[in-house]
Amino acid sequence: MAKWVPLTALFGLVSLMVIPTPGVVGILIGSVCTLAIIVSAVVMAIDRLAGRLALRLARRKQRRVFRRPRGHHAHSGIARKT
Repeated sequence: MAKWVPLTALFGLVSLMVIPTPGVVGILIGSVCTLAIIVSAVVMAIDRLAGRLALRLARRKQRRVFRRPRGHHAHSGIARKT
């Protein structure tokens, strides 16, 4: 979700406080705005955690790349880099 979604929902909640909407319509608008704020906060938190996890996995993968494979001559017992 975009970062403007919680700001728009917050603007909707503030508008309900300033200009009260009576009855079921006001409750519906307020609950939808609150739900949008909560869902976008959860999605942003999951996005941050996934980014950190991807960075850790990339670092771990880079550490493994630097190993050079080694071969050896047949029956000599001397290892050489290939």
